[in-house]
Amino acid sequence: MVNLALVTPGCIRLEVGEPNFPTPAHIVEAAVEFARKGQVKYTATAGLLSLRERLVAKLGQVNGIKAGVNNINCSVGGVGGIAAAIAALLEPGDEVLVPDPAWPNYRLMLAWAHGVLVPYACSPDNEFLPDPQAIERQITPRTKMIIVNSPCNPTGAVFPRDLLEQLVDVAVRNNLYFLSDECYDEVILDGEHHSPASFCTDGRVISAFTFSKTYAMTGWRVGYVVATEKISDSITKVLESNSSCLPTVCQKAAEAALDGPREPLREMVRAYRDRRDLCVGLLEEAGMLISRPRGAFYIMADVTRSGMASREFAFDLVSSKKVAVAPGTAFGESARNAVRISLASSPEDLSVGIGRMIERLEELS
Repeated sequence: MVNLALVTPGCIRLEVGEPNFPTPAHIVEAAVEFARKGQVKYTATAGLLSLRERLVAKLGQVNGIKAGVNNINCSVGGVGGIAAAIAALLEPGDEVLVPDPAWPNYRLMLAWAHGVLVPYACSPDNEFLPDPQAIERQITPRTKMIIVNSPCNPTGAVFPRDLLEQLVDVAVRNNLYFLSDECYDEVILDGEHHSPASFCTDGRVISAFTFSKTYAMTGWRVGYVVATEKISDSITKVLESNSSCLPTVCQKAAEAALDGPREPLREMVRAYRDRRDLCVGLLEEAGMLISRPRGAFYIMADVTRSGMASREFAFDLVSSKKVAVAPGTAFGESARNAVRISLASSPEDLSVGIGRMIERLEELS
């Protein structure tokens, strides 16, 4: 979809999950100032001690997680931390419970880790929230880990605390690792986010975060993963083998993000909330709204009336209306009748793009 949109002149881009805001100026300036000092050297594989000390404070204040510097590994984006945790913990043939729909990279990681993907449904009929009892029925002697993503890409679902507690209970009863993907932890549109490691402290929870979404720092590639010291030591060895360390300039930019003002973050979240409300109104009026996203910056739209599979519809929409969306089938079978729209696009593009999508649905139906 991305490749097709790039070669389609005038295409409205609603398929890419990347903030359309620039990185806040104080972060850029801090990185430039550090680079000019001529001290851009290797760092510890786990990251600068000064950055990890700041992350200890952030985890306590924002997530309610008690951690020390030895529990934290900085990684190439959230994806690097998640991948390193999977590499550190899985043996070939281990089964991993993965949400459906879900970020497609989990599937890619399990392929090279020789893990077995076992999807668990997050049904649109239940606002894309899972059923813990149904998940427990899928567990076998080979099940090693459950992955939970809240706030969720692609659905915008934010799991309530009681649901997270039930999912943790499933992991405890069945002795599973619990990989909590919290890369949108500070992009909350309604309610509040809960980190499982804040209330499950027996060492099974591995928590992954990123600067990409919260601070509009996608290209800086800074994430971090939090685990017990034993697991963190294994993650460090994985990271040493594939990246040695993050660029020092990027780590200093992350420090500036943590030290700097919070207002740019609040402004971005307010903008995402306004765009969410705009899209909810447009989709609801057209009978295409599935659920109201409470976090992240995505919304799912029902395209059943097109009579096409979501992938076929998404490609048709580019060719017929010059609008790019992400087909639900890219994320899983549960989203086969939906497409994902990114709220990281401008309000103008969202209004025009969704308007054209509604036109195309009417033409097809």
